[in-house]
Amino acid sequence: MKTIKHLTIGALAVLAVTLLFQTSITRADVQDQKGGDNGVGNRDHRDAKSTFTKWVTDWPNMAGVVGGAVGDGGFTGEVLKYSPGAGSDSVTKIEALYHFTGSKHSFTALVHVEQTGLKAVVIGVVTDGWLKGHAVTGEYTEGTCGTPSMPCYTGTVKIDRDTND
Repeated sequence: MKTIKHLTIGALAVLAVTLLFQTSITRADVQDQKGGDNGVGNRDHRDAKSTFTKWVTDWPNMAGVVGGAVGDGGFTGEVLKYSPGAGSDSVTKIEALYHFTGSKHSFTALVHVEQTGLKAVVIGVVTDGWLKGHAVTGEYTEGTCGTPSMPCYTGTVKIDRDTND
């Protein structure tokens, strides 16, 4: 009788320890799915950030390079609507299609850009490809690049993975 009693207590102790560790693993997985950086599991639920450098090739077309979450690759785009501001502090408004073709992922986004001076804010939605239907936000800064020097725009976009999940 004493042996059975001790085995039962020992078995309960093992079960409790097992459940304790199982709960920790489950919580870590749930935290990771919500975007936590716990070092394990699937991180696909965090926002996807990609970088770009673009320039106008032949109006209204753009070309460039991308990186970040999409992987290294190419950028193409088309300006659909352009409304220039009327002074140095005025806002230039642009509607465009951005195409990110990376080594890991590709997507197209319809974006609205508001540029004041050399800084711009980008908002839009992914219309095709990876994370279709998700919101896009970003920014870029106008500068110069290349030889001969020409205007180019360097920035980031973030795709919000929590939308449409």
